[in-house]
Amino acid sequence: MKKILLLFALLLTVSAQAKDRVIDRPAFKSSNTYSLQPVKVELTKKATIVHFRVSCAHWRDWSMNGARLESGGKTYAFQHGRIITHDGATVLADEAFEIGRKYTENAQQDSLILTFEPLPKEAKTFDYLESDSEGPWKIYGIRLDNQLYPTIFSPYQKPADDGEPLKPLTLRYGEATATLTQHGGGAFDYFGEFSRDPITGQYECKSQHNDSTTAYCHPAYVATRPIIIQEGIDGQFPLILIPGETFTLEADVTACWTLKQDFAAGKRSFHDCYRFGGTLGDLNQVLLENKFLHYRYISGTPTYTTGEDVSAWCDALWQSLDTLRRGVVERRGYTRRQQDFLQLLLEDYYVRTVQEHTLVDAHASDLILFRDGRSYYLPPMAARLPYLEANGLDHGEVYEWLKGFAEAQEIGKKMKAAEVQPDSVILAVHPYFQPVLRAFNDSTRVLVERLRREAKDRMMPTPDVPADQLLPSIVAQHPGKAVFFDFWATWCGPCKQGIKAMEPLKETLQGSDIVFIYLTDESSPLNQWSEQVLKIPGLHYRVPSSLWSHIPGLGAIPQYYLYDRQGKRVWEQTGFGDDSLEEIKREIQKTLDSQK
Repeated sequence: MKKILLLFALLLTVSAQAKDRVIDRPAFKSSNTYSLQPVKVELTKKATIVHFRVSCAHWRDWSMNGARLESGGKTYAFQHGRIITHDGATVLADEAFEIGRKYTENAQQDSLILTFEPLPKEAKTFDYLESDSEGPWKIYGIRLDNQLYPTIFSPYQKPADDGEPLKPLTLRYGEATATLTQHGGGAFDYFGEFSRDPITGQYECKSQHNDSTTAYCHPAYVATRPIIIQEGIDGQFPLILIPGETFTLEADVTACWTLKQDFAAGKRSFHDCYRFGGTLGDLNQVLLENKFLHYRYISGTPTYTTGEDVSAWCDALWQSLDTLRRGVVERRGYTRRQQDFLQLLLEDYYVRTVQEHTLVDAHASDLILFRDGRSYYLPPMAARLPYLEANGLDHGEVYEWLKGFAEAQEIGKKMKAAEVQPDSVILAVHPYFQPVLRAFNDSTRVLVERLRREAKDRMMPTPDVPADQLLPSIVAQHPGKAVFFDFWATWCGPCKQGIKAMEPLKETLQGSDIVFIYLTDESSPLNQWSEQVLKIPGLHYRVPSSLWSHIPGLGAIPQYYLYDRQGKRVWEQTGFGDDSLEEIKREIQKTLDSQK
């Protein structure tokens, strides 16, 4: 009888254990962070235990203000947890986790093991939410079946190769457009500097959101390469857009997460996540499948060492890139047109890399990059002119056009500095760029006249001093007064937020011994800056970028400095947050009160 009872108890234990489940590295639909990732889920009758990796612990402090699970419209409460700090396999600390406690930055890796109320056995997915507010950690659609989410796209078919080469482009100034759709939440957006007009310096790009689709356009002299941000995925994409050509990009957000994560169920392919269309779809496919070509260094290619035979290094780099080209073509199965575009990208990388160390290059004559209108598939680079001139390529349509582009940029710099140019200067430039320069010159003339009329007492000339003396020299112009510096830019959201928030404070301080100084550089387009000068009381400086970049200690903006009546810096702050206004009030008042 005793043996029967023991056997029965064993069967019950085995049965109970069989109902417990462990899901390793589960797939999920989306997350608002890369700092917290689920690495294991344990399902028992009494609890749901989620193991998280905290990947931000080695570079910042962190805390959590709550924790819960949601599934099937119901909430499952947090019960208790552990936080484990370890260095490799060595556990350095294992203690109870406390919600609301700040955990300080450490050089190791933190792991969380959080225990919640048990999920129902029929649950297929669940969400983790720290809280309902926008910033805290959230992870949606964590799967409990060790599977990936299916992709929305049909199986990828390689394009048929008709043998047609990449044909030369005819120059055409106009709007370069793209239609970008993100299925599964979020949208695409463009990224700052790469959408600036290279001659006028103005942000000419436009984007219009319609649910998950973004229509993007940007005036371009030929090709332009904006950086597109994939919101919610933390991805950046350099695109090639050309006036008169079309491009569409569709993304499956859920599938995209598998490219970023280490799911036990595996990964999706690139084409499970993205699909291309339009007349430039095939070329952007080449660029996005080989994004390393957009950046400054290709792993595995020869690097130059000081003192090395530069000619031999150029040969080695040329051969290495050709080997890379053949390998990519074989692996990707590109069409002839795509192969030609890949060759352009590789040659552009080659010239950019070589030019950092030498101008004279035996392979210059082998390039197709500057040979004909195929050059116009890449954005113009005036910096290439010395290379062309050093290698006997200083003739022909491409060279003359590129030279005209460089001259137009130099004239544009003067207009951006509010220097109206005579018609003779514009007529001496390549005809392709004259309409843009003429329109920019006319708008500059109108703008300068308006500023002289309406804002002459606010616009100040930048002192002709070294960068480290710029602020002291401005302070010296206001003896006996406190000086508050606000470094900002027209394109900087937090900067403009801070300026707007401080307006009531400035009104209350009217008549006090304090001067408000606003400084920006040439990244703020003249027309946009002038509009703000008219709206923002204070003194305004538009500092040359060459001087701005050498101001000691100036990094991110907004940046604030406060000087007392004796010309001593007494306070500084980077960024504008929820508590910034109150702190600025206190510091200004303290400075004024201490020197009455």
